[in-house]
Amino acid sequence: MNDHTDPEHTDPTEVRLTAELAALADAPAPAARMDTAWALRAGRSRLRRRRLGVLGAAAAVALGATLLSATLPGGHPGQVAAAPAASPTAAPSALPPLGPDTGRSPLPTGASFGWLPEGFNEAAYNLGFSGQPDASQVKVFGPQQTGPNALASNRQLIFLTLFAPGEVPTVGTTPTGQQLYRVDAAPVNGRPAYWVGTGPDNPAGPGNDRTLRWQTADGRWAQLHGSYMSDADDVLNKLHRVAEGVKVAPQAVPLPFRIHDVPAGFTPSGASFYYGPEASVGYPWSASVNYNSGGDQIAVSVQPDVTPVTGWWDSPLQAGATQQQQPTCVVASGLKLCATSFQGEAPFASVGGFAGWLGHFTSLGTDPAAWTTEVLG
Repeated sequence: MNDHTDPEHTDPTEVRLTAELAALADAPAPAARMDTAWALRAGRSRLRRRRLGVLGAAAAVALGATLLSATLPGGHPGQVAAAPAASPTAAPSALPPLGPDTGRSPLPTGASFGWLPEGFNEAAYNLGFSGQPDASQVKVFGPQQTGPNALASNRQLIFLTLFAPGEVPTVGTTPTGQQLYRVDAAPVNGRPAYWVGTGPDNPAGPGNDRTLRWQTADGRWAQLHGSYMSDADDVLNKLHRVAEGVKVAPQAVPLPFRIHDVPAGFTPSGASFYYGPEASVGYPWSASVNYNSGGDQIAVSVQPDVTPVTGWWDSPLQAGATQQQQPTCVVASGLKLCATSFQGEAPFASVGGFAGWLGHFTSLGTDPAAWTTEVLG
């Protein structure tokens, strides 16, 4: 059994990162709603790294085998050429380009990475998580953690968050009560910046992570959070350079499907995209979209119809979870589309159940050049 099966509450390092992820602005996250795509990735990541989660680990594991989801953001017709689709075993060489945000995408993003350190070549895009439907975050996966206490299962991570217009992030304390401090940092592109540290002159955050905040050209604040990055990796300079390359502009993730004629009373509640086998748990890419109707939520995931590679996500615990949540799936144009819900299929009988829901999705195939940001019909 790998390290992700260890008791989560025994590792204080995991508590500090959970606090950072659950509280984008140094405040406890609101009560979690069911967000299938976020539960899958966040839950699996928490299991692997023994992190306490916003959603219970058991619930996340139950979703493990049912939503292997999201998309390799490819090109958009008339836009920059997309990276070619990877085979299940291929390692991506660079993050694929984003497309224009025309208001018809379930996965817009206001900020994206430019320069990244070598080896940071897998990504996760999330909109709507931790009970916050408008919360948006991009995460990139880097090389294996280094140092004397490094674990083979831990990859270096950088999280990018853009705060809302007029929102000024606070420092204060972590959800566990640890005092934090604003520590001066060199300006980012000539604008104010600071580290969120554990002491007045210590830029290191809880668990020795690093958090850099800076004011962008349009006045909004942005934040980078580096995890599993050590001083030996020159983390301060790397994060500062990453910040200088961040692009703040309306963009969206191209997806390999269109959605049409959604039943009345259903509203989008979140979407995700994952690029690379580590990010998308064995697939070259995967994507998902969630819809809410009252207290019920249905999730549709999309991935290439291929056999995933094996890795840390395969375990007896997750294998047992496959019996708890069985999705309904169809294959179209080389893509596997699956629908599922924590509430089961019964609440959706009046709109055709899971199979009926999948009928509202049109597959655009496996060629990223055919994918689009004009998803919502």
